[in-house]
Amino acid sequence: MLVDDSAQGIPVATRNEANILRVMNHRKKLLPGRRRALISVLIVSCLALFAGHFYLYGQDKSGFPDGYDAVQAAPNSHKVIFENAFVRVLEVIVPPTGETVPMHHHRWPSLVLDWDTGGVSPHIHYHRPDGGVRDIPSQQAPVHPGVWQVHWAEPEPMHAIEVIDNQPRAAAADEPPELRVEIKNHP
Repeated sequence: MLVDDSAQGIPVATRNEANILRVMNHRKKLLPGRRRALISVLIVSCLALFAGHFYLYGQDKSGFPDGYDAVQAAPNSHKVIFENAFVRVLEVIVPPTGETVPMHHHRWPSLVLDWDTGGVSPHIHYHRPDGGVRDIPSQQAPVHPGVWQVHWAEPEPMHAIEVIDNQPRAAAADEPPELRVEIKNHP
């Protein structure tokens, strides 16, 4: 065993092993820190991109004129049941046969929740402000126990809904209405 006379009698081999262990432990401590920093940067970047998309996406007001928000323009079919600075939850009711939901828009992207029990869906005409009409025919689905159907809806520019045929279902009185959770991306 070699002894370094300048270092208080600690063998050189033992001191080198201690230095190696210290460096290895130091690297173990740094790696989680580096990994944590990388993950933090990735998360912040994703959030920034997500927020930027919503901010930029909502900038064009051409399809969303003032006074035609769904709650203002079509209050009989769109009711606010909750609202804060981040979301607005609407209760949406499809009117009976022969009625038309007035021209309106949905400015924000939304999650639409619909209680589905099957049966016959309403036959509607989707009117656009340029005079175009999209026919959405009724569809028959097997009747089944109710389940929530959830889908994403991009902002909808001006439109009106004409109900051609809305056959009432036996369980309709007990079913919850459609909910539209609008995600406010900026004022």
